[in-house]
Amino acid sequence: MEERSFSIGKFKISFVNAILLAIYVCVFVYLINVPAIYSPATNSYWHVNINRYPVYIFFIRGMDLVFGQTYYDISIVTFQLLFSLLGIHYFFKKIYPLLKPYMIAQVVLLAVLIFPLFPPLNTANNICPEGLTYPMYLFFISYIMDFLFKENYKTFYLLLLSYIVLILTRGQFSIMIPTIILIFVLKYRKMVFKKPYRKYLLLLIITPFMANTLDSTYRKIVHDQFITTPFSYSNAITLPLFISEKQDSLLFKDKNHRAIFVMSYDRMDSLDLLSSRVDGTYLDKYLRFHNNFPKICNQNFYDQGWNHYCNIHGDIFRSKVDIELAARQMMPLLIKQHFKEWVLLLWTNMIYGFKSLFVFLFFLAVFIYSGIAVLKKYTTENGILLFCSTLILINAVLVAIAVHTIIRYQFYFFPLALIIVFLLIKKSIRYYASRT
Repeated sequence: MEERSFSIGKFKISFVNAILLAIYVCVFVYLINVPAIYSPATNSYWHVNINRYPVYIFFIRGMDLVFGQTYYDISIVTFQLLFSLLGIHYFFKKIYPLLKPYMIAQVVLLAVLIFPLFPPLNTANNICPEGLTYPMYLFFISYIMDFLFKENYKTFYLLLLSYIVLILTRGQFSIMIPTIILIFVLKYRKMVFKKPYRKYLLLLIITPFMANTLDSTYRKIVHDQFITTPFSYSNAITLPLFISEKQDSLLFKDKNHRAIFVMSYDRMDSLDLLSSRVDGTYLDKYLRFHNNFPKICNQNFYDQGWNHYCNIHGDIFRSKVDIELAARQMMPLLIKQHFKEWVLLLWTNMIYGFKSLFVFLFFLAVFIYSGIAVLKKYTTENGILLFCSTLILINAVLVAIAVHTIIRYQFYFFPLALIIVFLLIKKSIRYYASRT
């Protein structure tokens, strides 16, 4: 795709942008005719559940206020679709220079960026946070690329703002700021503590705390509970519960923790949803866990736990905080008791997400190679390789710890994987060209 252009009246447009516009129009026309999708989580946002992040709640409530119930579905889908296409275009144009002159790389990247809008993810048509988090994530990554690798410091405050909005929409992206700090420090070394770099470093360190404070403040105002979104440990305890045994109830000194564990274990036992009930390899055990995660977590530990606390004091919101705090205290005890099996299933979970051990080893090799290269001498290409591979690996580990590895938690990082592949191909071509 060369940067040639043509004129339409007074307007001048490049061939690349004309082709992109035609693709976006086709995608929009097709998807705007697909009905809005209501997922199991949709109602929990409408009803302002305490375990949901605030931004999407404000969004759907705001759309209802402005457009009413008559146009509620179409207004949300239209906004999410337009916002997604805008985010895709912005990200593509930022990455476009890295992919020159390989047109096939540009086509593949564009296809990967558009893919989440279609089944099975349907991010734009689904009334769920992905409709906002996906395009916001693409803007955020674009700002990171500008700040870290193009020295465009004007976008720094947009980077911080987009992070706060992103983290208050979906907590999965808490890993991003530490990774930015890592690359920033490796890039500037001793200069990082001098002006103006120390200002950027300080703001990067402070921003996650600001986001958590805003999250807790929102929950204090709405639910009278000053706590960050209470659902992380309730998810993460699912794997330790899956590998637990009946006698593990003795691990818990708190009578409520013991009662919740017994209720959870008994239900899992009755449904054959325990690792001990699966004969076969760790992959067989993991697949039983993977395919039944909601039954073990949401419909079992979480529901029974908050009902248990609600029966004690009658406060629904406080009960959901109580079960999160209980999970945080119970989880380490179960992991310690069954550490070997937990690690093996965690590993199986992670590799399942990569679909192959060789794919995982590839990204691990890129991480090690780029890390060593950056430590020796920082270059933009190696910095990008380290940044992308670090995010992919950390996300894989955190997802494996917290939940089961499904595409919903992975697709954000597909474009980064492609960037790694494209950059390595370019480096290889240059290397062999220099040898001939």
